[in-house]
Amino acid sequence: MVSQNVQMMDYVGSMPREIAIPREREREESSHGSLFHNVILGIVMILMPFLVSTILNGINVQAEYHMQQVRAEVMSLEKENSVLKLEVSRLNAPVRIQKLAETKLGMRLPVRNVYGGVETAKAKAAGAVSTSANKAVR
Repeated sequence: MVSQNVQMMDYVGSMPREIAIPREREREESSHGSLFHNVILGIVMILMPFLVSTILNGINVQAEYHMQQVRAEVMSLEKENSVLKLEVSRLNAPVRIQKLAETKLGMRLPVRNVYGGVETAKAKAAGAVSTSANKAVR
């Protein structure tokens, strides 16, 4: 029985030549098909890193483009911020505030400051000397 099983397994060798040849051709064709699939698989495996590299490069280029847009926007906002700071400093200038107070509010700066005490006596003496000097010059 075991010998029958062995003979059944190798039945192609015991077959007549006319019948065995088409079967061998099928085996060869299937091995050629397998070879074709192996070649295609090899080519795909070789090209896969290049494909992945190209995709990653495209993603990198898009990220760089987005980063350039953000940098341009930041530069624009910084420029606008500096212009606004300049305008704020112009509006806060003491000369402008004094001019607005005089023209719109009718305020005037005092001609002289009165602090009282010794300084007023010195100021009167200095004023007397300056007025006599002014009269002498004329």
